[in-house]
Amino acid sequence: MREALAERLLARVMEWTPEDVARERPILQAMATFKYDEYQQFSPGMRFVESFALWLSQFKKKDERQIAYDFVKNRLVFCSDAEMSHFVSVAYPDYIRPLLVRHAAETLHIPERNIIKITASHEYRMLRRQCLFLGLSDGARIDIFRRNTPELSHEQIWQTYEMSTEKAKDIHDKLQIDLASLSGTASTIDTPLFRMVFLLDDFSGSGVTYLRKDETTGEFAGKISKFFEQLKRKESGLGSLVSLSDLHIGIVIYMATEKSRLRLEEMLDTLFEKDKIAWSIHMIQILGDEVTLSDTVDGSFLKLEDSYFDENANDIHSLVGGGDYKRGFGQGSLPLVLSHNTPNNSVFLLWADAEKYKTRGLFPRISRHRSTS
Repeated sequence: MREALAERLLARVMEWTPEDVARERPILQAMATFKYDEYQQFSPGMRFVESFALWLSQFKKKDERQIAYDFVKNRLVFCSDAEMSHFVSVAYPDYIRPLLVRHAAETLHIPERNIIKITASHEYRMLRRQCLFLGLSDGARIDIFRRNTPELSHEQIWQTYEMSTEKAKDIHDKLQIDLASLSGTASTIDTPLFRMVFLLDDFSGSGVTYLRKDETTGEFAGKISKFFEQLKRKESGLGSLVSLSDLHIGIVIYMATEKSRLRLEEMLDTLFEKDKIAWSIHMIQILGDEVTLSDTVDGSFLKLEDSYFDENANDIHSLVGGGDYKRGFGQGSLPLVLSHNTPNNSVFLLWADAEKYKTRGLFPRISRHRSTS
């Protein structure tokens, strides 16, 4: 009953004729059923069609509502929970494991194509156990990653890049025991360390949150910078687990923009250059430049975005991205929604919270940065 009322409200907002309803209703039902109803930040009882009708009703003119409607039909990109889980599940077998094979092949001085021989070797099994996997945020979906990598020990996977000295000692002790077992020795190996550390996360729109230069100090800032600072301090939990002279750092992001990839590659090269750290970056699903909204292709909707932007949305965090949130953090101009939350790199009209701003978002976002006022 509520769904039928939402459809009638939508038809009234759009001023549809019965013919329009007959044409558009199957499309709306398909979008809602297959993807959009699963958005996790809708308020209790809210479904996509109802949110869509309320979102469209805020636009004052009929042609504005039509522009917004066409944008959702033709340009919106929605990553479902199943799709994100798939990206997580292929991260190790399709991206990380080939890297381990390549490194082991170099150690064995044999061609990389000899997969069976390499993966059966002592060198490969030792290297695999000397890999540490850390989450960069709760979006890393460490639980799904762990379930899809049965050949890894649970003791080499941790949900965050911040680690206490007590936890580090526990991880180190179990690494020592496992390496001794793999070597077939009666005693444990002296000071075993991890040789590869992989940082996992779900999405990067600009790369700024991960790594940037502070405009005031000129120093590196961001999650990866904080992680690296811990590695360099031997007295820290993470620092006690690695040797910088024999270390490879891998960044694994399940979905990212081409803009983010290029930026991170440049910044990582600079960050790790001084300490001569080997590194690699692995992005499972790349969003090409054609996904980003542009004035040429999406000019009508972006004008709508500019007209309905609420300046109250800007804060100290938007400045980190180099401007305001008018077209998303870092001027990302993305039409992207993730099933668990809408990235702030997406345009404001998608994620605005009606309780905070005069503008209503179609898929309201829950921000990491909560106001305490």
